Amino acid sequence: MPENRNYGEVTKAFRTAIEDRATWFYLLLKAAEELGADAEKIAEKAITKFGRDKGKKLGEVKTPGEFVDALGCGYAEEAFAMEKVEKGDERGVLRFHYCALVEAWKKLGCSPEEISKLCRLARYGDYGIASNFPHLQLEFTKLIANGDDVCELVVTKKG
Repeated sequence: MPENRNYGEVTKAFRTAIEDRATWFYLLLKAAEELGADAEKIAEKAITKFGRDKGKKLGEVKTPGEFVDALGCGYAEEAFAMEKVEKGDERGVLRFHYCALVEAWKKLGCSPEEISKLCRLARYGDYGIASNFPHLQLEFTKLIANGDDVCELVVTKKG
């Protein structure tokens, strides 16, 4: 995907909203830690539930390709500069060329280790979405948060 792409006002607004969400997520985790709570366990439980609820709205998804199509649409497609690389019956690949979450965490001054951890926690939402489709397996083979140029989500059929 070209980096010099001209994004519209809606995409810019959507990215700003995602950055705001990333900021309050970071601040919420910090506050939970300061209060002695297990912030990671709280994040895992809440974000997985959020993902499960969001995944139910995708409707019936039978193949990895259908999962890629369902996830890679709407405002999120432009906001994350998604590229549908593969949409087959056995395997689907979706690349994210931009991550507003990572950009927000960089602006907050988070270290690379913190960004990687925050991304790991945020991905519970993706795994929550996928949990609605027990016949599918989801993994990330590349992550912007870990220094890769893209996030690469790979969906395969189980078994």
